[in-house]
Amino acid sequence: MMDWCQPVQLKPGQVIKLSTELEKPSPFYFGHEIQKHLVAELSNYTFDQLFFFTEKHLFELYGKELYEQLSEKFNCILEFVPTGEASKYFPILEQVCENLIAKNVSKKSILLSFGGGAVGNIVGLVAGLIYRGIRFIEIPTSMTGQTDSTLSNKQAINGRTGKNHFGLYHSPIFIWADTKYLKSEPHSSKRSGIIEGIKNGLISDRTFLDYLETALNPELNFSDDQLTDLAYKIILSKLEIIKEDPSEKHYGIVLEYGHTFGHAIEWLEKGNFSHGQAVSIGMKIAAELGKEMGLLSQKDVDLHYYLIEDKLGFNDPLPATITTQQLMDAMIADNKKTGRDIRFVLLNGLGKCYNPEGDYLATVDLQLVRKVVNNFIENERERLRSFECIPS
Repeated sequence: MMDWCQPVQLKPGQVIKLSTELEKPSPFYFGHEIQKHLVAELSNYTFDQLFFFTEKHLFELYGKELYEQLSEKFNCILEFVPTGEASKYFPILEQVCENLIAKNVSKKSILLSFGGGAVGNIVGLVAGLIYRGIRFIEIPTSMTGQTDSTLSNKQAINGRTGKNHFGLYHSPIFIWADTKYLKSEPHSSKRSGIIEGIKNGLISDRTFLDYLETALNPELNFSDDQLTDLAYKIILSKLEIIKEDPSEKHYGIVLEYGHTFGHAIEWLEKGNFSHGQAVSIGMKIAAELGKEMGLLSQKDVDLHYYLIEDKLGFNDPLPATITTQQLMDAMIADNKKTGRDIRFVLLNGLGKCYNPEGDYLATVDLQLVRKVVNNFIENERERLRSFECIPS
């Protein structure tokens, strides 16, 4: 068993090479202040054009420096996509694809994604579709991108009724994760990545939760070394899971804990709630459902709230506009559907997932789900009222 409390000894500029554990694994390069090594790595590949995709604010913050370095060596073309989830829709997908065709993209070209999970999703999906698949590289700049989304190789956009309905699996030729990009990441975004680390501990390794309890603080005050150590260990916690199922089509589905509720909340909020905020609430509802089914103790549920709210500082209440019926309706369109029923990843105690049907998804009586959701919403409304009564 891994000793999570042992700090990683990583000097600035030192590159660690990991594997995404696929049948044809993508090298995952990790470190702090490792950007200077990227040009040398890219020089190992032959290509005619390098298309540099990013968001405008990220370009000004970090991307411009990297783009100029790459442009000195390669034929590098700058491309912007809309910020966040706004890029994950068919009109943007079509626009990006047609624009690349107009600029003579070829099977010899490489697309480069510089940004968070949304940029990675649209670029990865475009790369998978053009000419039935061309090469791309991911340079994640967010905690979520570095520790979670780039490890899955799932590329998708949203549809009219839910998140990530249309996509495919397409692996980058490599992933380049430099934790220097995380230093200026907004707290809300950083929490969105760390919440997935808490999830990893809840579904597979109780001892990882002990590490997180020590490492986390609600203000997110981390030194460069502490932030790098935290990101590295969250990466390892997910790799331990996907080693058993790199395609995430069987055991790997446990990584969706809290996401059925979370995706529904995120979808209903139409961009006003981040993925991490939604999943943080989704895991709490999933814990309450597990307790109602006799799978979790009250102590287990309380640990969810303690880690999420007290240690991570993710204590956003469920938006007051969301009703039980809206949440139930939104979950019907969940992208993990395997039939007519809504099915859930649930815990069977801390560090272990419930597996009554052999695929780690449980069919739960909808009346019971409705009861749990309704009780959770009522408690959230009471919490909102208590906030409003507190004098400023």
